[in-house]
Amino acid sequence: MKSGGGVLCISVLQLVVGLVLLGIYEAYKKEFFRVKVPATVGDGGATGTVLTTTSTPMDIVFFLSLLNNTFAFFGLAGVINSQKEMVTAFFSYNIVQIVLSFHLFVDVAVDTTIKFPRESGMNSGYETAAAVFVFFNFLLSISATYFAVQAVSEIKEKTREEYSKLSTVLDDALPG
Repeated sequence: MKSGGGVLCISVLQLVVGLVLLGIYEAYKKEFFRVKVPATVGDGGATGTVLTTTSTPMDIVFFLSLLNNTFAFFGLAGVINSQKEMVTAFFSYNIVQIVLSFHLFVDVAVDTTIKFPRESGMNSGYETAAAVFVFFNFLLSISATYFAVQAVSEIKEKTREEYSKLSTVLDDALPG
C-alpha cells in the first residue's frame, strides 16, 4: 500500500504535534494559575487565595490535542490493520481539523491586543508556540486528507483482489 506509508508518517507527526501542544498547554496552565498574593500582616505569612475559575483561555488547545492524538491512533491502526473505517474516521477528522486549526491559528495570531485580567506578559510565548504548532497541524491535516483518500481506495482494491483470489480458489476446489 503506497499511501499507507504516508498515512503512517502523517499519523506519527500528528501524534508528536498533539503531545507538544499538550505540553505547551500544561506549561501555560501552570503559569496562568500561578497566584502571587503578598502575605498580609496578622495572618502569620499564610496566603489564602481561592480560585474562582478552573478554565484558561487556551483550553481549546487541550481538547484539540486530545482529538488529534485519538484520531492519529485511528490512522495508525487503520493502516496497520487495513481497516478502511478507521482510515475514513482519520480522514473525516482531518477535514474538520483543517477548518478548526486554521481558525484557531488565525484567532491566536490576530488576537494579540486582547489580554485577560490574569494574563501576564509571559503567556504570549505560550500562545505563539501553540499557534505555530496548530498551523503545523493544519498543514499536516491537508496532506493527511490526500493520503487517507488514497489509502481507502487502495484498501478497497486490495479487498477486491483478495475476494477475487478466494473465489477463484473456491471455483477450482469445487468439483464441476
